Amino acid sequence: MSAPATQPRRALVVVDVQNDYNGGNLAIQHPPFADSVANVARAMDAATAAGIKVVVVKQMAPETSPIFAKGSHGGELHPEIAGRARDHYV
Repeated sequence: MSAPATQPRRALVVVDVQNDYNGGNLAIQHPPFADSVANVARAMDAATAAGIKVVVVKQMAPETSPIFAKGSHGGELHPEIAGRARDHYV
């Protein structure tokens, strides 16, 4: 007897695509941050179109932290990511 068919369980997990990496205290030089964001956005769109869950994770630190400070511009998701569909937000 064959095993019952099951749907694969998978998700795209997007971690810490935040403004501090885009000219903030953790600025990424290589690869260019804009290229990385564009690739992540395309992956999110493709996952959504394929019915794959998208999980977005955002690091958050106390308001006095030099990086990812709660309530700061640097701690927020990049607008290209923040504006896209997601199934879970951590």
